[in-house]
Amino acid sequence: ALLRDAVTMMTGAVSALHARSLSVSTSRSSSSPRTRSRPIASSSPRASALVSSEARALPSSPRARAYSRGSRSSVVVYAFAASAAAPDEMNDAAPIKTTARLSPDARRVVLLCAVTMLLASADRTIFSLGSLAIARDLSLSMSTVGLLQSAFFWGYGVTQILGGVAADRFGGAKVLLAGLGLWSVGVAMIPAATLTPAPVAVIVAARVLFGAASGCVMPASAAAVALSVPAERRSSSLSLIFTFFNCGSAFGLLLAGSLIQTVGWKAVFLAFGAVGVAWSAIGLAALPESAKKGAKSSSDVRPTEVREGDDGRPAGWLSLPGWMYPQLSALAWCHVCINWGFFILQSWLPVYLAKELGFSLGGSGLASALPWFLTAACSLSSGQVADVLIAGGWERWKVRRLMMNIATIGPATALMLLPAARWPVVAVFLLAVMLGTQAVSIAGYHSYLQDVLPSRAGSFLGMTNTLGVIAGVVANLFVGSVVETTGGFRLVFLVTALVYASSG
Repeated sequence: ALLRDAVTMMTGAVSALHARSLSVSTSRSSSSPRTRSRPIASSSPRASALVSSEARALPSSPRARAYSRGSRSSVVVYAFAASAAAPDEMNDAAPIKTTARLSPDARRVVLLCAVTMLLASADRTIFSLGSLAIARDLSLSMSTVGLLQSAFFWGYGVTQILGGVAADRFGGAKVLLAGLGLWSVGVAMIPAATLTPAPVAVIVAARVLFGAASGCVMPASAAAVALSVPAERRSSSLSLIFTFFNCGSAFGLLLAGSLIQTVGWKAVFLAFGAVGVAWSAIGLAALPESAKKGAKSSSDVRPTEVREGDDGRPAGWLSLPGWMYPQLSALAWCHVCINWGFFILQSWLPVYLAKELGFSLGGSGLASALPWFLTAACSLSSGQVADVLIAGGWERWKVRRLMMNIATIGPATALMLLPAARWPVVAVFLLAVMLGTQAVSIAGYHSYLQDVLPSRAGSFLGMTNTLGVIAGVVANLFVGSVVETTGGFRLVFLVTALVYASSG
């Protein structure tokens, strides 16, 4: 089924790109009304663009419409039917809206959020690498390292819902940048632990502060995109932001791996904390006025979004359509499963490479960074492909489901094979496949929330991420206990593969 969906995705993308090229060439060579797109009238230019695009998403010919009925497999047939449609029908399906550039304010918001997400990921990963040096200097066991890793999630889980509500109310970008300044203080506090009689307790407190302040990261980024970016560009904008997030993991591992060996782990944590505080101040000063407010009023709600109340505020959760509850519940479980695997790899990947594959501290940082580069590439490309598929006529929910299938079945397969890897290059390759396919969830789960629940995307993501954080706490304690008991990661990878498979 996954292979069939992958083939379908490629076919749909090629068909949509072919349609776009036909539309551009035809519009340049002819002025006939038959070859121009026909926008649907609307009282609002933004609504007109969306209604027109939704109309184009429906099969435009009897042949394609007949093929579009039926089961999931009919999507494959429709892709070929669409490619065989008449030229004027292809022009009507041309994704005019996807070629529009973001406004300057929207581009600034996306850039500010992207760099902030890069720093958020880098700040997390430097501890996963620095924990080896900290454990050596303080004579800590692997169980204690697991405790320190999980302390981040104690604070992170508590503020997820609060961060989401604050992002929806005050503006996602503003909340995200303020959180960056606060969690950077927590990062800079970690070296001070060695000056106290209870270093473990101080590190735990600093990690809890770091986690609590960064609890706004996911919901605030979602709320920022929902507020500032048009619906037709949200997949690609979210993909860009999470590309920076994944590059941050690679950046932190590459930089910290060499610096810890030369200047020591204390200087690295102080430097990263200082950079975070500085960017927070710069970002808040540069934030456009349009991004400093909360959720949009009901007049801005698009036809595909959940309507808001008469007072302009989001309607109650009980007012959602009945079909949405089981979908949101299923997506919440997917988020839990993805967080389980993601947090294990983000926290323990350098330890695995050093203990089981014999990498040095610097080599472990370099080898750990490589999978994150592929993750960043997959995150960016998946959003672009999703936008092309939707513009080419795919229903949004089918695109989101396809992306989630890839994001869960791919990691499960790679992790099942990982314990059998005997060579470092094979192990790193499988880890890259695991993280790369998981990154496709950005065009699945996260984008789906933007489609149907934009005014409360931050709040709902805060709820599901709270569940995911609980999974992260359990996962880190589980890994620390298993590694100390068995001396290896084999059981960890097998259990994580089963967790992924349960959501596929």
